[in-house]
Amino acid sequence: DATPPTSDEAELGRREAARIAAGRIEVAVSIGGGVANRRFTYSDQVGYNLAPYRLPVAPMASFGIEAYPAAASGVPFIRDLGISAHISRGFAFDSTTPQGVTLETNWTRFGGDLRERILFPGPHAFELGVLVGADASYFGMSANAPVPALLPAARTIALRFGVDARLHVAWRLSVLAAAGYLLTTSRGEIYEHFRRPHVAGLDADFGFAVDLGSGFEARLAGRYTRYFASFKPRIGDQYVAGGALDEQLQAGLGVRYAH
Repeated sequence: DATPPTSDEAELGRREAARIAAGRIEVAVSIGGGVANRRFTYSDQVGYNLAPYRLPVAPMASFGIEAYPAAASGVPFIRDLGISAHISRGFAFDSTTPQGVTLETNWTRFGGDLRERILFPGPHAFELGVLVGADASYFGMSANAPVPALLPAARTIALRFGVDARLHVAWRLSVLAAAGYLLTTSRGEIYEHFRRPHVAGLDADFGFAVDLGSGFEARLAGRYTRYFASFKPRIGDQYVAGGALDEQLQAGLGVRYAH
């Protein structure tokens, strides 16, 4: 005969059943691939050495993870407090200037958040998340010969304060959305050429998820990041501009597994 469960095992089973019934995931991992785009422009610039930069398209792979260590605990607030992390890496997108100079380029985006989720069950289940964390965009550039313009290399790191949401629409389809404010702590190399730079940013995500069953779902999503900078130039400065705008776009397909 099967050994009957102990009281602790029975309690653990009840908590796990309650967690699943409420839609509280414990851990999730995602992988994906897509393309990315970057556009860097100046406002009120003086001279020809402040040329705009545009990366039309670059392949990019991504990985993400979420974890809610106390999801089955039954303790309010704590059971919905989790951590998440993501990283994306671009590849195969070195470029050449009109003068024939090769620009070796690398691009990595990564970050992590502390997230509190709020669940609203029902036929159109809704999940709201409040996040605080850090986000970074490392865009490195180097040339094998002198170039006549500044290269917009920037390792920009920021504290991120944001919200995200997931709404079940119909059938197995859900809509995903997020937005955040980026408070920069490290501006990046390009901004150090200007007097008194002030850099901040915003980002927004939007996408769709289709439930494939057994914890898997397919995702189509995009992310837009906008860093905006202002400068305080003076007569005699080597580089003169009123500000700069750094726009980054990432979109692609992925698969997510959640337990």
